Amino acid sequence: MIDSTLVDGHAIAAGDFSRTGRDDIIVGERGGKRGVYLYRLENDVTDSWSKTPLDAGGMTAAGCAVADLNGDTRPDVICIGSATANLKWYENRP
Repeated sequence: MIDSTLVDGHAIAAGDFSRTGRDDIIVGERGGKRGVYLYRLENDVTDSWSKTPLDAGGMTAAGCAVADLNGDTRPDVICIGSATANLKWYENRP
């Protein structure tokens, strides 16, 4: 279990956003606070994860994908919102 506080967690995707050789996890929350979050494993011995909001309140992510959208060799995230009726690109900047 990474996060038991999500309400209607729906979208999930993975990518090495920090270039550590280990995938991070992107999760969308359609209910509750509505958002998109990045989870990064901080300690694999204690199985502790950090949570960073990519979008707090502006996205009810029904689906997310990971791809290098701008050709800079870093994976970006794109999500589509159901109740928010939007499509957002979260650019992975250095």
